[in-house]
Order: sequence, then C-alpha cells, then structure tokens
Amino acid sequence: MEEPIVVGRWVTRAIECGGLHLDGGAMFGSVPRVVWERCIEPDLEHRIPLATRLLLLEDTESDRVVIVDAGVGDKEDVSFRERFAVWLPEGSDEPPLRRAIRKAGVDPDRVTDLIITHLHFDHVGGATTLDAAGHPCMVFPSATHWIQEANWNSAIDPNPREKASYLRQNIEPLEGTQLKKIDGDGEILSGITVERVDGHTLGMQTVRVEGGGQVLRYLADLAPTRHHLRPAWTMGYDISAITAVEEKSRILAQALEEQAVLVLEHDPESATAKIELKNGNIVPVLK
Repeated sequence: MEEPIVVGRWVTRAIECGGLHLDGGAMFGSVPRVVWERCIEPDLEHRIPLATRLLLLEDTESDRVVIVDAGVGDKEDVSFRERFAVWLPEGSDEPPLRRAIRKAGVDPDRVTDLIITHLHFDHVGGATTLDAAGHPCMVFPSATHWIQEANWNSAIDPNPREKASYLRQNIEPLEGTQLKKIDGDGEILSGITVERVDGHTLGMQTVRVEGGGQVLRYLADLAPTRHHLRPAWTMGYDISAITAVEEKSRILAQALEEQAVLVLEHDPESATAKIELKNGNIVPVLK
C-alpha cells in the first residue's frame, strides 16, 4: 500500500480496488503493438492487466472522508467478469469498495463523499451493489456523489460508441442519492478542485488537491497509466484523440510547474508518478 501523502488539510492515499483486463490495442490507440507490448505485456487474448486504483482523502479539520472513483464492483454476471478478467479486493462479506477502504485502515462507514470522474463501468460500477432481492443499490446511500452534469447527460443517453460502457444499473441508483451535478471547473470542497476534460468522454473530470505547498492530481483516463503520460499516447477508447492530446498537454504542463504528484488510476505497477522535462519532452519519474 502506498504511504499517505499529506496535502494541506487532506491525508491522501492511493488504494487498490481490484482491476480488470482490456484490449491492449484499444488502450494504446495508434501506438504500434511492437511498442506498447514492451510497456505492458498482453495475455493470450491480447488483453493487458489494469488496476482500478482509487483515491482516499481524509480531512484533518473535519469528519469528511472522500473517495474518488469506485472500481468495477461485483454486480455483473460471470460472463462479464470473465470477458474482462475482473479481480476484486479479497473477501466477500461486503461490497468490494468497502473492502478496499477497510483494507486501507479506514472505517468505510465514515465516507461522506464520492467524486466520480466519469460514469464508465470501471469507474462507477463499485458505487453500487446488489441488495437481497438482486436489485442495484448504493454502497454509500447517505454520501454526496459528485459528477459533471455533461457526463451525467452522456450516460443517461449514451452515443452508440459508448453505450457498452455506460450501464444503466450503475447510473440509475445515483438518482436517489445526494447527487451534485457540476458544471465545469471549480473547487467543490476546501482544497479539492475538479477540472472538466472532454477528450476521453464528454464531461470527465480530473481531481486536483492542493494545500501546504503541495499538489496532487488524479488524472483518471486522461493518463490511465504511466506510459500515457506522454501527451501523444491516447487510447482507442477516447472519443476525440486530438482533444485528449490538447487537454493532457495543458494539464501536464501545469503539473510540471507545480511538481504535482500524479495518481495513476489504471497502471498495473505504479500508483503514483511525477514528471520532468527531458530533452524537451515530458517524461514520468516513477516513485
């Protein structure tokens, strides 16, 4: 487990919530296989392992506990889990999201807020579980759930290309929660800012935590692994590669100036990284 990083009033931890396997070619877009397979080795079905790594933030000045993203969850059937070779945190007595938080040494009953970067199944699926009757229900029904309004609208009425990623059983239960729909960039909690980016999917948000002279950024699918910290390395899943390159270039330039710690949601090995400028190019400095 990563050591906590104190950012102003927030004690932050990158925590593991299992993972899944996705097609390597789709994850690396136009990057040739002969190049990307040296970065993350594919299995016999051409899939690569990807973590679902969350961000846990504890406020030292209040009782607020914030989680960013929720992993895949355990609602889907066997064929779904086999298709994506899903793995979950150890245990079965409670939903995977609660198990991941508890393993980090925090009582999951303390969670007050869940920031959802976007509503694709591997980022929000774990926010819900199945009740005794087999119906989807919220893992944290009393928590405030934060999402960009543009992404909510995309998920409710998805385009044909993304329909398989926006699953109704992950989204509809959110309507019964304290759902905060955000319109663009802004500070949502003291020291925590969200920034809207649209290259991966409309209305995705990255999360920036600042305080005490330090900055931490949770990049979600803007740069899912350390290899995607190269601005031009985008995914086939991105709805607009050019937009993603522009957004990533801008945010990484800011992160370089801030000397920010970057949390990598999907990297199978590295939870965090910093970046530096080398021969005019942004490159990762792994922790």
